Amino acid sequence: MSRINLILFLICLTGVALSAGCEDASQKTGKFTDEEMSQIPLAARADPPAHSDGLALSVKSETITIGQIVTPVINLLDVYNASADISSDEFRDIVKNVAISRITDILLYQEARKDAPENIDELLDTAVDNEVKKFIAGYGDNYALAQEAIAEQGMDWQQYREFQKKLLLTQQYYISQSLLENKPISHSQMLDRYEAMQQDDFQFKDPNAFKDALQKEDVKREGFIVFRLIDIYIEPDKVEVKDGETCKDAAFRKAAELIERIKQGEDFGELAKVYSDNPHFAPFGGLQSRVSEGSGMVPPHHVLPPLAEKMEVGEVAGPVESDGHIFIMKLEQKSKSWVAPFESLQARIELEIQLERRAERLDRHFGKLMRRAKISGLDRFIDVCVEKAWSRWQVAGSLSSK
Repeated sequence: MSRINLILFLICLTGVALSAGCEDASQKTGKFTDEEMSQIPLAARADPPAHSDGLALSVKSETITIGQIVTPVINLLDVYNASADISSDEFRDIVKNVAISRITDILLYQEARKDAPENIDELLDTAVDNEVKKFIAGYGDNYALAQEAIAEQGMDWQQYREFQKKLLLTQQYYISQSLLENKPISHSQMLDRYEAMQQDDFQFKDPNAFKDALQKEDVKREGFIVFRLIDIYIEPDKVEVKDGETCKDAAFRKAAELIERIKQGEDFGELAKVYSDNPHFAPFGGLQSRVSEGSGMVPPHHVLPPLAEKMEVGEVAGPVESDGHIFIMKLEQKSKSWVAPFESLQARIELEIQLERRAERLDRHFGKLMRRAKISGLDRFIDVCVEKAWSRWQVAGSLSSK
């Protein structure tokens, strides 16, 4: 399931999963009691009914307008900062998923009505009354402010109440059908997923679809070292050779003198600018490029990573001889490779498996409802929605670039 598609799926379930996902769905096999209905919190839904703007799709006794599809598509792309150069196929998939989501909302509601008790409207009215009071209380009991918030969603109070009644009844249907049921996931199943994730370099299925989602850097970090280097060439024209000294002796003497100056508090980087013979790094105070753990370095620098393993940040080591060079090294940064243990990811892995299973159950159920509904003209309706949405998206992109 792609990132956008999973986002759409989760948006479709926002009202359901947040209010029902924390309960044991297997215990909710019957109708809600009066007490349960009065205590159910209303779920926030960001896509209220839109006004008709022409062509509409008939879904049994209800209709879906172009605006009810186009507006959520544009909002979705804006919220998740979708790229303006999204392909036409990807764009059509987004529109189609929004349309299918709207259709299944209607079909699920109709199924819920069939299974509901005779006094369901009375029970729903009670639940909505309680939540309307809470909603207004959230605005400091200021009815005008609460009404303004409802109007911003394109509804009046009556529409808001009907919208929430439908949502509540659909929630009850989800639970009664065990569509949100989370059957236990075994330890071995989670461990198998963890091992597969390691093989996949810890690529979570969809890191952008979850609040506070883990990113790769949260579960795996590559080790590295960063260091400065004074590089003294063992060459006659690079060192001052005194009587009785070899060129190597002179290079070691020069290194010893520099180490003593560093111990006395002189700045390593400034000394490297003056005394390091490497023309590439001396101007930068001898600062080397970051070296990844385990990557190694080519001669003559191959001796440095093993030395850094034994050093602490800020420590100076040397003189070290290697292939015609004398090195003095200061370790600036050091990080060990790290992989999150299974125990720290177990809850996240369990959630991912639960969501995948839930998506599979919902896909099967939605497919069954769609086949039963035998909706005609769907492809044509989606084509028109794609055309309208694409036009609005292009205009929005042009305006934002000015």
